[in-house]
Amino acid sequence: MVRPALIFMTGIAFALGAGAAFARPPLDELDSGMSLYQRIGKAEALRNRIPFAIVDTVMRVESGYDPGARGDVGEVGLMQILPSTADMMGFRGPLSALAEPATNIAYGTQYLAEAWRLANQDICTTVMKYRAGHGETRFSVKSVDYCKRVRDYLVSVGFQVTGDIPNPTFGFNEGGGGGGPIRIKGRIRVRFGGGKCFTRVVQPGRNFGGCVSRAVLKEKGLLK
Repeated sequence: MVRPALIFMTGIAFALGAGAAFARPPLDELDSGMSLYQRIGKAEALRNRIPFAIVDTVMRVESGYDPGARGDVGEVGLMQILPSTADMMGFRGPLSALAEPATNIAYGTQYLAEAWRLANQDICTTVMKYRAGHGETRFSVKSVDYCKRVRDYLVSVGFQVTGDIPNPTFGFNEGGGGGGPIRIKGRIRVRFGGGKCFTRVVQPGRNFGGCVSRAVLKEKGLLK
């Protein structure tokens, strides 16, 4: 009986060894692209107490799930985070690190979740504050358009959308001179008449309220 038992135990050892050789690879090796970003987003949404559908929709609208996306005023990665905003939140590192999906989604979701709380869970106000800054209370044309895109996608995935779509109060492209609002490629900026201060930065961070001249905008190709 010793020999059959030995053969049986040897068979078990072989099976276990074969199982180890063909063990399931780490999830990062199984997931890639959108599925990986969504998996990270779900974890961050849970950690920050915000519906994953909103995180996923903002990621889709902001970058189309492209981690290499760059915005007109320096936004980075999947969630289009400004380096100055990430810096304000405690990030320390190069742009390449901020663009890394897990890091970008973590900071973006944290900022979005705070907007969600400040907005009392109103969808349009949440995404307005995400794109224009937590301190903003007004809706530009761009922010209203952004909200419509977010709401439309949320409805398409079965998320219960509540609240109204607000009317914009600034950001209209009226044309001509004067001190009316202007539309720069990407986000809305407001024109300030007189002097060298053609626009001011409205994104949160160390440059908030800073003066930007027409010459600088033309040089960077940001004026239509």
